[in-house]
Amino acid sequence: MKKVTKLIRGLKTRVYEWGNSGNPTLFYLHGWMDSGASFKYVAEFLQKNYHVVAPDLRGFGETEHAQGYWFPDYLADFEALLNLYACSESVDLVGHSMGGNIGALYAGIRPDRVRSLLILDALGLETTKPKDAVTKYRTWLDQIVPDTESKVYPSESALRRSILKVNPNLPSAVVDDLMQIWARQIDGGDQYELKHDHRHRFVNPVRYNFDEVLEIWKEVRARVGLVLADKSWKYDSLLDSGRLDLGRASLRIKDEDLFTIKGSGHMLHLEKPRATSDCIARFFNKH
Repeated sequence: MKKVTKLIRGLKTRVYEWGNSGNPTLFYLHGWMDSGASFKYVAEFLQKNYHVVAPDLRGFGETEHAQGYWFPDYLADFEALLNLYACSESVDLVGHSMGGNIGALYAGIRPDRVRSLLILDALGLETTKPKDAVTKYRTWLDQIVPDTESKVYPSESALRRSILKVNPNLPSAVVDDLMQIWARQIDGGDQYELKHDHRHRFVNPVRYNFDEVLEIWKEVRARVGLVLADKSWKYDSLLDSGRLDLGRASLRIKDEDLFTIKGSGHMLHLEKPRATSDCIARFFNKH
């Protein structure tokens, strides 16, 4: 794994690369509270045939923090990254969770820049209701103005327990890695804090309008695939809400480009990296 730092829209941005730069480039966008570095478990299976490029999004991992975090900024950051690595070419893109939602929006806004898109366990966010607006704005103000400090973990074991609480199926060796990827020791002592900007956890006061997202998805010209994890908290909600059928229709996802990874939770790139890489290889090799 190669680590480089790029200046992306004024922020020092960490970018991870695997494989020979002469190979076809495959861009990867990570999910919320994750890092491009954690894609290494999948990238090791892809690096023989691809040049994998995975940034830490603003305020995550080793990338600098910003004053605010809004979806339009993620889109602009990604375009700036593409301008460095792919000029005006159309690209192949994999996005997990939040990264998948960023990728799908970008593919509709800039349909000429994305050739193929594979979404990992994502298909839009939960729609918010107008009646929630007042509470969301009030809560956001209560959080952003005092700017509460980030959480401190008193020990290595406390950090480990926190990671396993959210991701109980991760192998012990992966948790060891994530403690280095996601967190840092405070002043070389026994305490730890997560590397991401704690303001990512603040309530987003801006309502999410899925109808607008559907209109953007209609503009996508890329071939789109979807990988679902059958033990993910998203899986049943997508099926029960009808979002899966609606999203597939809007993004024109063919049956042959819909994959399901059995026995995996939402963090499928960490829980089932070989199966995830197989889905990626099958999708992009075909297209």
